[in-house]
Amino acid sequence: MLYPVADTPAVSPSPRRGLSSMTQLVVLVLIFSLGLFLGRYVMPAGELRYSPLKFVAVKEGERQLIFPTFWEAWDKLHANFINGLDDEKLYYGAVAGMVRAADDPYTVFSPPAETKQFEETIQGSFSGIGIEIGMRNNLVTVIAPLAGSPAERAGVQEGDIIIAVDDDKLTSDTSLDEVVRKIRGEQGQAVKISVARAGAGEAIDINIVRDTISIESVRLEIADGLAHVVVTNFNGDTAKQFATAARQLREQARGVILDMRSNPGGFLDAAVDITSQFVAKGTLVVSEKGKANKEYPAKGGATLAGLPVVVVVNGGSASASEIVAGALHDQAQAPIVGVKTFGKGSVQEFLKLSDGSSLRVTVAKWFTPSGRSINEEGIEPTVPMEQNQDTEEDEQLQRAREELLKIIEGRPSP
Repeated sequence: MLYPVADTPAVSPSPRRGLSSMTQLVVLVLIFSLGLFLGRYVMPAGELRYSPLKFVAVKEGERQLIFPTFWEAWDKLHANFINGLDDEKLYYGAVAGMVRAADDPYTVFSPPAETKQFEETIQGSFSGIGIEIGMRNNLVTVIAPLAGSPAERAGVQEGDIIIAVDDDKLTSDTSLDEVVRKIRGEQGQAVKISVARAGAGEAIDINIVRDTISIESVRLEIADGLAHVVVTNFNGDTAKQFATAARQLREQARGVILDMRSNPGGFLDAAVDITSQFVAKGTLVVSEKGKANKEYPAKGGATLAGLPVVVVVNGGSASASEIVAGALHDQAQAPIVGVKTFGKGSVQEFLKLSDGSSLRVTVAKWFTPSGRSINEEGIEPTVPMEQNQDTEEDEQLQRAREELLKIIEGRPSP
């Protein structure tokens, strides 16, 4: 029998990815998801490093020397359980239980099939309902529905607390990944989620038909020289899409409103790349503090350096979007309009195991260039502005335009 033992520290600086809290972003983009992000799983920002496992051979008769209680329970279960048992399911369940005992909602184990789904999800196209979920006060909370997703069309809102899936009630022991598994399914199939919503007297049942979701992560509009750039998430294509938009902005815009409302996060690399469009090469973007500390500087380019910028965020802005907002405020003096962000500032390292399964392990926490912790604290707006749900006017966006004009015209902000 083969037993895995830890290898030397993870290597290969594969792209550092933020999964994108606290969602776990299990960025779970339900989609997956995972949101994700990361946790965003999660999506969600974290580094994608592939760490191989070494295996040592152990004779069958010597297995009692390794985890004797585990094997005793294994044997007694097989000897006494009334029904048949799936050994693979038991094995992966045992590993998942060990990881769950770390008592961190973003540190999770995924068997091979779920790992494959996760890897497909973070590339920007997947099948699901299109929401990012995370843990808040030990409750499975919607960070944000993705723009144009089945979940958004069905009426799922930021801050909804998921209490049941297809009438199967969630408990305090239900993990984010379990919720994801319950919600995921084939394209065209329906799923019912029951949510508790602030201001609603009773649970709300929402029926959603799963669909293939392709994410357009950057949208741009320019009017009267004022650019409104919406970044919906930070996936593998976001930095490239934003770089294309930046060239147009440099030529046509007097200022930029960077709208990251309900952006659940994603890859750290994308967050650093986008920030690098606004600040000089080498400027600190974010710091990672954990067993090992690390700083992430701007990479260069700075196509938009010196161009006035205002950031718009809300409670669904998490992970990588919080990194960008914090960096632009600290390093480019960008006003932040909206409400406090989600507060998903933990770093998950994605470790691919030899059988195709994987671990996402919390290894550090994010801090803005000025030293403010993002995790569970979020980014506070410098221009607080609630969005009135009873009006069709986008009051936060309008306030952002006013702030941008003040900068362009040299007028002081209050």
